[in-house]
Amino acid sequence: MKSTGQILREARLARKLDIEDVARITKIRPRFLTLLESDDFSRLPNSIVARGFIKNYGQFLGLNPKYLLAIFRRDFSENRQGQIVPRGMVEPVTKTSLWTPRSTVIAVVVFLFTLFLGYLVYQYSLLVGPPSLNLTSPKDGITISQSTVEVFGKTDPEATISVNDKLVALDKGGQFYVRLVLTPGLNKITVTASNKSGKNTSVVRKVFLTSSP
Repeated sequence: MKSTGQILREARLARKLDIEDVARITKIRPRFLTLLESDDFSRLPNSIVARGFIKNYGQFLGLNPKYLLAIFRRDFSENRQGQIVPRGMVEPVTKTSLWTPRSTVIAVVVFLFTLFLGYLVYQYSLLVGPPSLNLTSPKDGITISQSTVEVFGKTDPEATISVNDKLVALDKGGQFYVRLVLTPGLNKITVTASNKSGKNTSVVRKVFLTSSP
């Protein structure tokens, strides 16, 4: 489908008129007439001027101004700055983007700083707070018939662990394991994790050993 500028140009050429001839009669500057025929409306002052030029030029060439203006509105609109832009463009292409290489660098620096700060807070909490202790076995209140029971779990890698006041070795991940000898009846198992600041976390489990028949 033809644009407004194409229709105007073809009508002028059909009448064998030069731009200068049209400018002299319509009082529209040759530069503006060239912009109209090229559909370069963004270089006109505003949409009011553009519509006035289209109407006058169309009437001079014997064309229907309403038809020309309808095609113009189909293809172009006016943005908030008063500039004529192709319809569908919210902002002119010359608008500066808010996301620049500098803002990208700032965002990365802020992210790394936040990450580092979180790491410091985590390390500080490990230093001043009690160590974590997750005792997987034995379950509290169980009854068994074997004379030994497995005691294993996990704590902070920098902590020390003791089972019934006896130190137990930790692996690199903070896991520990020991097999404890039981006595018939009720056995109380106390597991304690201690850190360098002297803070402790204890878990107590009760295991009942049945007597042999």
